[in-house]
Amino acid sequence: MRRFFVQEAGTTAFRPRLVGAGTISLLLAALGAFVVWCYLVAEEKTPLTWVVPIDLAIYQKAGTEVSNGGLLYDAPYIYDLPFTYPPFSGVLFQGLAGLNDYALVSVWHGAIALVVLAVLLMVLRERGFRVGPVGIAIALLFTLCLAGTEPLSGTFFFGQINVFLMGLVALDLIPRRLRLPGVGIGLAAGIKLTPAFMGLVLLIQRRWWAAVGSIVTFFITVAIGFWGIRDAKDFWLDAMFDSSRVGEHLNPGAQSLKSVLIRFFDLDSSAVWGLAVLATFALVCVAIYRAVKRENNTLAMCFAGIGACLISPFSWFHHWVWVLPLGFAILLGVNAQLGRRAHAWWQRQAVGAASVLAAVATLAPFATLLVIPNMPSDFYTPAGLLILLAYVVYSFAVPTSSRAVGS
Repeated sequence: MRRFFVQEAGTTAFRPRLVGAGTISLLLAALGAFVVWCYLVAEEKTPLTWVVPIDLAIYQKAGTEVSNGGLLYDAPYIYDLPFTYPPFSGVLFQGLAGLNDYALVSVWHGAIALVVLAVLLMVLRERGFRVGPVGIAIALLFTLCLAGTEPLSGTFFFGQINVFLMGLVALDLIPRRLRLPGVGIGLAAGIKLTPAFMGLVLLIQRRWWAAVGSIVTFFITVAIGFWGIRDAKDFWLDAMFDSSRVGEHLNPGAQSLKSVLIRFFDLDSSAVWGLAVLATFALVCVAIYRAVKRENNTLAMCFAGIGACLISPFSWFHHWVWVLPLGFAILLGVNAQLGRRAHAWWQRQAVGAASVLAAVATLAPFATLLVIPNMPSDFYTPAGLLILLAYVVYSFAVPTSSRAVGS
């Protein structure tokens, strides 16, 4: 079945279309319409409510403070919420200072949607599929459906920055060619420290110079922060070590290993958490290694992102944006694997339906039927661990060719 393979580098690549694309489009359109309907009928405040989200408002106030020559870390900005990001981000947020509310929300939310779409298109190409009108349409519909997941709806609801960080990291990790040499990870870590964990993928890929590039880029952002922020040293010497500035573990929106141990098992033990982190880190490394071994850059990035959310001392549910490209990658992988044996028309449509169902099943723990972003499920941590473990088992059980699409 030649259409399920990509030719070697240096030749003209043959990129297949999705099997059962019509059925995939119809199902995604129906699911997307349902998500929009849920937003419209919800009595609670939703991302469609026209108001400046609270985190975005803090970003703008912080940028305004910096523009006026003030201090970034000396006081809360809204209620008791301080600025929690590195100084470099404060320099960047000066660009938000002069925008009115309409422009601020429109530009921010529009950019979030475009970045998600761009990442999905990168995944489509990296997985070996054709990025034509059909592929773009399916990526658009999938982006709409992702608005029904809590990480993306929460990103819109709070005006969060995590999708942009994912986009920067994706430029380093997903493309097979024309990818950034660690610059994206370095910039993302300079804006918010957690993406530094994504450098683990570069090390497992043995992209040593890219790893060096990410470190150099990060230190450049640190230098820019000291140049542009008067109290930059307060972050690096104090604020960055205080996880209580980010949130409380008893909050149901807290979705890291430490938060789960405290909230559900009343285990506020550094030793227990340390052992859980070590075991999880080992699992993450194996999952990334197996994905790299099978030349699946997308899954390697997603697994590192999930691992960062699990291991971090504190993770909000909207930090889990890494499951968004994971769901799309699952759709493409199932489509490629089952599509090899589909010949009749009905078989191809069945493959399309199975592909969508597999993606929905993967994302179900991170979604809510009512699309209320401040009511996250309690399944993030077990779902993340199960996804990592399931892939490790699958990667050993199912052989693959390095040239096979969707492997």
